[in-house]
Amino acid sequence: MHILAFTLHFTASRRVIQLGLLSGLLGGLVLALGGGRRTAGVLGGLLIALAFGLVILAVHFGASPFRHHG
Repeated sequence: MHILAFTLHFTASRRVIQLGLLSGLLGGLVLALGGGRRTAGVLGGLLIALAFGLVILAVHFGASPFRHHG
């Protein structure tokens, strides 16, 4: 397989980063508003882990979404 098959385009990288940041925000809110319940802690932790995973994926395999081109 070619490494280029795994690269993300500028807009795809930006969207993956945005999804990651949104899931981190939701995870933080679930933890903050969960009232110490175990289910809220698990859900919030999973959302934050998903957020970091998506951002790492976009940064590693994607083109820089912050560079202006054109």
